[in-house]
Formats: sequence, C-alpha cells, structure tokens
Amino acid sequence: MRTVPLRSASAFPPSLALLLLALALVLGGCGYRFTGQASADGEDPSSRLAPEYRQMALVRVENPTTEAWLEPRLRSLLRDEFNRRRLVTWTDKSKATSLLTITIKKYTRSTAVSGEADQSVKLSAGIVVVFRVTRATDGSVIWDSGEITQDESYYPGDADGADQRVTDLLMRRMADLMTENY
Repeated sequence: MRTVPLRSASAFPPSLALLLLALALVLGGCGYRFTGQASADGEDPSSRLAPEYRQMALVRVENPTTEAWLEPRLRSLLRDEFNRRRLVTWTDKSKATSLLTITIKKYTRSTAVSGEADQSVKLSAGIVVVFRVTRATDGSVIWDSGEITQDESYYPGDADGADQRVTDLLMRRMADLMTENY
C-alpha cells in the first residue's frame, strides 16, 4: 500500500494572508480607529469636546410639537449612543462640567408620493433638531450643532417604524458630528 503525503490545509493562501496583514499594518500605521475605540495609550475616543467637559448632564429636551413620545425617545437614544461610543460620562447636573440641551424645532409627516385618485403611496417623516452643549460653570456655548434635519420615507401603515428609524438615524448622526475632528 502506497501512502500519499498530505499537503498542509491552510484556511488562507499565503498571498491572501500577507495582503490582510499588510492592510492591517497600513490602517494601524495611519492612525485609523473605529468610532468609539480608544487608542493604545488609553486616550479617550476622538470628540469635539475637550476631556474636561465630558462629565455631562442632559438638562432639557424642548419639545414644542404635539408628539409627546419624542422627548423620552430622544433622551434614551442619546444616552445609549453616547454610552456605546464612550463619548461622555453621564452625571447629575450638580456634578456636570457640561450641559446638553436638545431643542426640537419641528417634527413632520407628509405625503412624498401620491398615486392615482390622490391616495398616498409613500409618506415621509422628518425632524429638525438643535443640540447645544454649554459649560456648566458659566453657561457659555462649547458646541452647537446648528439645525440638523433627518428624513425617512415610509409606506402607509409603517408610521411607527418610520418614527423609530428617523429618531435613531438622528441620534447616530448627532454622535457622528460630535466625533468629527476635521
């Protein structure tokens, strides 16, 4: 009986493994980091807020709309998104170094496309919000988002899903703005 030598079974061909290693070294060498990822020296993730202002309290959500669900939803999503990205440490207003105010300018639902006989085929939900971070000691503005608009199209019967998506996308976008340092 003749035995045939087995070749080493590799999950990746050597050229692919070398390519992946080179890619990892290049990305690491240029300082690339995933959002919310701390650096090797223990530094906080990049943020527009200086480290001394990252003890934050969410003091107010101004909601002049008739949508009562907006305030608790935005509070919850904001805390979750900032915690996930490790942008701030939430604390009481008395211990905070910065204070965050959310002002909802408007929330709308409208027909985006109407079909024959003016029956709504596709609808749109939109929100306009301003986020402002102030210094807790003197109330001076540290960061202001300006008006941020987020829209979401949806089909009839999916208004609740559109509400969830538009607010979720808004909070992600707000956190993205807080981490853009260019």
